[in-house]
Amino acid sequence: MRTTVVALMASGTLLAGCSGAGASAHEPPAVVSPSPPAPTGACLLLDFPRIEQRLHVRMAVAGAANHDKTSTCVARPTEAALPELSVSVTPSKADVAVFRAAMLPDGAKAVTALGKVAYSQLKPAVKGRGPYVEIGWLAGNARLLVLKVTLPEGGDAAALLPDVVELAKDIDRAGV
Repeated sequence: MRTTVVALMASGTLLAGCSGAGASAHEPPAVVSPSPPAPTGACLLLDFPRIEQRLHVRMAVAGAANHDKTSTCVARPTEAALPELSVSVTPSKADVAVFRAAMLPDGAKAVTALGKVAYSQLKPAVKGRGPYVEIGWLAGNARLLVLKVTLPEGGDAAALLPDVVELAKDIDRAGV
């Protein structure tokens, strides 16, 4: 008997603690799905109902990472790889002059009413993905943020730009 119990435990087929109407050794236990992990780092800045409202797509966290002092969160729809949204946050001692002199990408355009200073840029499609919108800004709480939304092939980044700017303002107000 002891050998049988040990063998059943080792194979994972021993059902312990079954109770209630109809519970028997022939019914599998109820499967309990683990709760998703609580958001951390840059993922704390993402309000998924707001993203859906602004971008008209339901997103879920695809991954989060920290490297040195930068925290990044990537979100995608559960059913597709694109569109993809990423936000990166890095503490910074830069001021507006340093941001303008050293951190503005070539071809960037100024964005008003976002942080201390902000830019936007549109990048063209490349093989395997569509164009993307990037918004970068120096927040009032001494952080650099970059929000990027990459579209599927054929997407219209210029049409999406105003919505991504408004989403960046939402993220900036969250200020977590």
